[in-house]
Order: sequence, then structure tokens, then C-alpha cells
Amino acid sequence: MNRLRGFLVLTCVGGMIGLGTFCQLPLGWAGDDFQMWNTIEIRKKLGSTWELFFRPEIRLRDNATKLFYHEFRQGVRWKPSKYLTVGLNYLFSRNASSGKPLDEHTGELDITPKAALGPLELSVRGRVALRTIQRSAGEQEYQIRLMPKIACPTQIAGHKVTPYVANDAFYDYTAKAWNQHRTYLGLAIPLPQVKGVSPSLDLYYMLQQQRNVRKDWNSNHVLGTQLTVQF
Repeated sequence: MNRLRGFLVLTCVGGMIGLGTFCQLPLGWAGDDFQMWNTIEIRKKLGSTWELFFRPEIRLRDNATKLFYHEFRQGVRWKPSKYLTVGLNYLFSRNASSGKPLDEHTGELDITPKAALGPLELSVRGRVALRTIQRSAGEQEYQIRLMPKIACPTQIAGHKVTPYVANDAFYDYTAKAWNQHRTYLGLAIPLPQVKGVSPSLDLYYMLQQQRNVRKDWNSNHVLGTQLTVQF
């Protein structure tokens, strides 16, 4: 009963987030783009509290027909308890959305406190990033990201699944404004273990809203996958 109540709460929260985001969009949807983002994350545990990870990602735009972006994020995470994760990452990305490829080198510090509220799992990932984008102004840019997330582990047909909602908000110190929001509705699915390897699959829909140089907001509709392998 508690899990059912938590699932209903999560569904209502997701619906409210989706409705609120929909109401912020311009009436014309013709300029929206459908994209696909696909990720693999490989994790290697180092004892009980440390892990290394490598996370490549590719993104397709123009109705998921054109590769325009890829990135490689790698780093180390420290998990002193189930209520806290601290990560130090390096990101390389190449973005061709403007017509010419822009390379980015970024250092990131992640701090993610977690808590439980009945059947719900709550977390807020805070990220501070120092970005260097080549072939642009060449200046270093600071960025802060806050990503609150609500998840509800439950059973469907005897299988454990975890539906979740989240919103990743970006603050750009160069623009001195919140310039991007990513609203997620997703489902995490554990897969059978094989010889000490624990895989899982994450499927999500994400509405991406970005503030352009004219201070208008554009939106993209994204279907995403992430395959995680931990050993």
C-alpha cells in the first residue's frame, strides 16, 4: 500500500511538472525538434565507498536523423553513506549544433545529498562546472546545475522498476541567468546479473528548454536511453 501510494504521488508530481512545463512553452510547436540521446556508463567499484566511471554519450537531432553532439565524461565518485555521493569529473564534448564543431573541456564537482520519505527516494544533485569552449570567445565559463529528483522503487509483474521525475536547471554565470531546463520522466530497470556484473537500463522522456541569445526559449523533445554496467 505504501509503495502504491508513493507511485501515485510520483505520478501526480510528474503530471504537475509536465503540465507546468507545457504551460511555459510557446503556442507554436512547429519549431520544436525531436532528438535521441544514448548513453553507456561503465562503473568500477574500488572497495565499499569509491568507484570509477566512464560515460560516453551521443545525441541525434533533426528528428533523430543527424548526429550533432558527442561527449565523454569520466571521473571518480565517493559514497561515504547511502545519503551522500561526491564526484569529481572531467568532460570532453564536441557540439556541431551551430554549424561548426565546438570542443569543450570541463571540470566538474558533483555533490548529491539523498533522503527517503516513505517509499520515495529523494535526491538533489548540485554540480559546479568550469567550462572552456574552444573556437568560441575562448573564455572560461562557470556554470551551476541543480537537479532535484524523486524516485519510487516498486514492483510491476514481479519485477523491480523505479519510475522517477527530475528537473535539471542550469545557471550560467557568463549570461547571469538560468538558461536551460531539462525535465525528465523516466523508468530505471535492473537487468539480470551476469558473472558479478550488474547491468541496468534507464529509459526516459525529457523536455529540454534552452534560452537563446535573443532571450527567447526553444524546446526539444528527447527520448533517451542509458545502459549502466557495474562490476
